Amino acid sequence: MTPMLPGFNEWMNGALTEEAAMAGESVETYIGRAVAARMVIERARRGDADTHELLARVRSSNLDVPGPAANLAGGAVISDPDRLRALYDSGLLNAERAHSLDRVVGMVVAAVGVPSAAVTLVDRDTQYMCSAIGLAGEVATTRKGPLRGALGREIVASGEPLIVADARQEPLLVDHFAVREGYVVAYAGFPLTDGQGHTIGTLAAWDTRPRRWTSGHTQLMEDFVMMIRARIFGIAPD
Repeated sequence: MTPMLPGFNEWMNGALTEEAAMAGESVETYIGRAVAARMVIERARRGDADTHELLARVRSSNLDVPGPAANLAGGAVISDPDRLRALYDSGLLNAERAHSLDRVVGMVVAAVGVPSAAVTLVDRDTQYMCSAIGLAGEVATTRKGPLRGALGREIVASGEPLIVADARQEPLLVDHFAVREGYVVAYAGFPLTDGQGHTIGTLAAWDTRPRRWTSGHTQLMEDFVMMIRARIFGIAPD
């Protein structure tokens, strides 16, 4: 018999057992996932600095939190004042300075063999394509779009690369605007992070058809990230 939880009567305890079974989980895992989600939500609402670390540890423990909790945690990272200050201090929202990265983006396209690549900047509610090749649709003219549904948001929120051979097969990405509209199928995006750990945007390469990203592609992208970080933040390559 499952141990009673504080405040749970026999009926609620039975309902808990049923819900866990319907989810295909043990009661312990079901409870752990619910508690982890609550912890992430509460820390995100307070704006705690370690919210992202908590979310990463929860995921590494196979206790992925539900979408709303993960989105709230990501929102706390996006709106972090120190991260936004690092973005504004970079000067890349100035079009003239952003054009200094055009050559690097061109090198990405040639070296990785993709039709499209960009340096993106993630503001509070907007993603800017500050230097790009191969854009399509309205963003080719505006060079910006809403942050909601932007792949760059996922990278800034997690601080980790996002590499997929076919985003249409990824449940968490299939509804993103660029994927849904067919602009992005294969995608490899890497965080652009300053010396204090603030991720201001991404370096991304993508294709409109599936492709396998090799370790060589990954290494090239990481090398270009280091080149851009050196230009933006004065961080010497390792």
